Amino acid sequence: MTEYTWPELLRPSRLVFYLQHNTLRFVSPLTRTTQALRREGARWVAEATFDPLDRVRAGVLEGLLAALAGSVNTVRIWDWRREFRSGDPRIQGDVPPGPYSFDDQTLFTDGTGLIVGSGNPSLAVGALRGALTIETEGWYPDAVALAAGDHLGLAGRLYMATETAVASGTGTATIPLAPPLRADLPADTALVLTRPTVPMRLVSDDEAANPTRPGRFTAITIRLEEALP
Repeated sequence: MTEYTWPELLRPSRLVFYLQHNTLRFVSPLTRTTQALRREGARWVAEATFDPLDRVRAGVLEGLLAALAGSVNTVRIWDWRREFRSGDPRIQGDVPPGPYSFDDQTLFTDGTGLIVGSGNPSLAVGALRGALTIETEGWYPDAVALAAGDHLGLAGRLYMATETAVASGTGTATIPLAPPLRADLPADTALVLTRPTVPMRLVSDDEAANPTRPGRFTAITIRLEEALP
């Protein structure tokens, strides 16, 4: 199996991207009371539409789809709606309130400083497979680490913060996430906060169907699902 990188040239015009849970539900035929059980196998699912595509971009996408060989190979996808975490200046058009210090924690004499980002967040302690929360460090103190719905990457897998997590005065934060952690992870595992990706494969062998409109513009809609470990 070969894993491909998504071409920067291609951005969908419409997107469906969500976490598909795997649950078992039983409804009593007598009382209609319901019991639900969470099972392993929750996965990310996407449907991306590219319309219109000119000749060049259509060629890039069709070439990638041909290389994926149906469901044989994978490609790393991110949610184009959530490329950056909340609070990142790139989604706000400004910067978060400061002051922010230099690397040696000094400020200007008037109390202002330069923006140096929020450090390099990582796991503060090891986390076990199946965990629904992780302990992290390296955030800017007393600021929002991740907002509900933000995406993060861990060891090549994609997760979502299910609630807003605010960093402590020492820059640590407990982050509730979904899906449950895919594997045991050691302390110091880095968090990916910019375009965290997930390996996905095409749902069927017909995802390259490409209706073409007058003027030689092409429309392609592809469906993908996470390639689970």
